[in-house]
Amino acid sequence: MVRATVPTEADILQVRTLARRARLTFEALRGVYARRAAASTPPSRGVRRNRADMRALSTMISSNLCLYRDKRIVGPVPGVFVGDVFNYRAELLVVGLHSHAQAGIGFVPASLAGEGKPVATSVVSYGGYLDDHDNGDVLLYAGTGGRPRNGRADQELEGGNLALANSCKYGVEVRVIRCHVTDASPSGKVYVYDGLYKVESSTHIPGDSGREVCTFKLVRLPGQDPLGSNTWHAARSLVDDLDAGVRRPGYLTLDLSRGKEAIRVPVCNTVDQDRSPLDDTKYIARPRFPPPRIESRRRCCGYRASASYSKSRCACVKKNGGGGPPYNADGTLVKGVPMVYECGAQCACPPSCPNRVTQRGMRHRLEVFRSAETEWGVRTLDLIQPGAFICEFSGDVVAAGASTDWDGYVDPRKFPPRWKEWGDASGVALRDDEGPPLLAQCPAPPAYVLDVSRRRNFAPYICHSGAPNAFIQFVVCGDESDAFPHLMVFALETIPPMRDLSIDYGIDQ
Repeated sequence: MVRATVPTEADILQVRTLARRARLTFEALRGVYARRAAASTPPSRGVRRNRADMRALSTMISSNLCLYRDKRIVGPVPGVFVGDVFNYRAELLVVGLHSHAQAGIGFVPASLAGEGKPVATSVVSYGGYLDDHDNGDVLLYAGTGGRPRNGRADQELEGGNLALANSCKYGVEVRVIRCHVTDASPSGKVYVYDGLYKVESSTHIPGDSGREVCTFKLVRLPGQDPLGSNTWHAARSLVDDLDAGVRRPGYLTLDLSRGKEAIRVPVCNTVDQDRSPLDDTKYIARPRFPPPRIESRRRCCGYRASASYSKSRCACVKKNGGGGPPYNADGTLVKGVPMVYECGAQCACPPSCPNRVTQRGMRHRLEVFRSAETEWGVRTLDLIQPGAFICEFSGDVVAAGASTDWDGYVDPRKFPPRWKEWGDASGVALRDDEGPPLLAQCPAPPAYVLDVSRRRNFAPYICHSGAPNAFIQFVVCGDESDAFPHLMVFALETIPPMRDLSIDYGIDQ
């Protein structure tokens, strides 16, 4: 049992990268198992198919890829920030935030605790007991056990309950993770890390159900980042107002694009009087590349809304390497590759084709906002799933020979290949792995740069980070030239509402 400290900014970046890599490996494995399950014969009635997330967790445990399993950290977990969101409970174990796949109380057993008694380190709150009460900063948490299905009526002061009582006795703070039900998550739930709480009191008395209940009063410690769950609910309220056309104080416009994007892009400034996103440039949603060669309609996937997607017939999909469609059924990217080839204007398939994900435009509510730290930035108002398409960089297309030594240009050649990190399970031994393999040869560097000084969309306001939550994926549609790929932004991790978007522009190299 240890308490971790991260003293410097460089250390923070290092442990954040470590946590992100663990989550990326988990998501890659989960994707592999989910696709295998979808492609296999449906199980017989009464036979439950193994969950992809639990299989991914099992593989990571057996491969010794889960973080801090041998250390049992007390207090903050390095690389995990308050407000981080997880789609699967298994992910909590992957990063070391919680230590039990099912139990609500994570604890260090007596054999590993300094006092020779079990000590709780984390709590997952579902609000599933009558005695649970929660206002954010104060959580009345009913202990585990005591439900009729467990074969007894009363909760006992043992196991996790005893460990949480000991945390109260010895003054050991616990991490609190709250579960929220949402359709935006593939699991139907999200787990939000809300920071550290002090166990202020512990009682074992009759509860609202009439049974003996272990009740713990948890009080949030001061000086932490804003409560992640409160931010989650505040974002829902903001989206409702924006959708209803309500312009809250600080909003300069409800739509920077003036209808040119699939979803409105508001602009918010509560810091100063700067209005430059509205005044400086003309908005263009997509760059204009040289026209592709004109050909007859190609033999494409023949996709129809009422028919299945045939990867074997699609000439565009075959250009991706022959390993299958580049996108999952939910539209997320299977695997980062040097170039994604989508169906295009000369293809016979309709706009609803599964191989036209980026051409359908934005699917998440984003806003441009003014920050005291980063000046202008872009943040999401929705939960964005890892691997999801976010937006496209747009500006005036200029020949690659132009000077790019000032901020008015976006140079595709300078983006580091962060796409290599997405969907990569190569570090784990798997049988019959699938998905688009890396192309035998990477395409030549793009033959252009984007001049965003006079015309652009909102994407150039996305901030730089050495540990980004999004990445650039080159995409070519149909017969377009490989020398002029679209600069598409995809999510590299689960991005919670009100979190800034960030990419690696390669400016530190």
